[in-house]
Amino acid sequence: MTRSLLFLMIIALSATVAFVGCGKKEEPKPVVQEAPPPAPPAPSIADVVLAKGFDASWNAVEPTTAFKPKDRINALVKTANAVPGNAVAATWWYVKTNQIVKSDTIALVQPGTNNTQFFIERAKGWPTGDYRLDVTLNGGAPRSTAFQVQ
Repeated sequence: MTRSLLFLMIIALSATVAFVGCGKKEEPKPVVQEAPPPAPPAPSIADVVLAKGFDASWNAVEPTTAFKPKDRINALVKTANAVPGNAVAATWWYVKTNQIVKSDTIALVQPGTNNTQFFIERAKGWPTGDYRLDVTLNGGAPRSTAFQVQ
């Protein structure tokens, strides 16, 4: 190769590098922040059913809010979105005297939906009148259910 050919190749290469280097620069891509995952739904009391009994599948047998003095009064509390360790409490009240008849707390073991049973019974029978069951989850606001002994 001659010097002039080599010189022309160097100039052509320099021009190509200069042309490519002076091209439009790419804009930086905006940083996309991913949304945080949604918070899991809060545990809640889904339902409270009073009944004279329950079968093996946790279905109420004779659901009612009117009981006889010697009936066993059962409550089935259904919770949703629970996590192990959530506490379900039931407080039974005799309204006439504003007296607590019985109070129980049960710690849930399974996550998700749970069915928890509470009951009161009295061999000599309950005084007739108005009663109330207050159910709470983790000490939150009570869900109240009124019933009568007739």
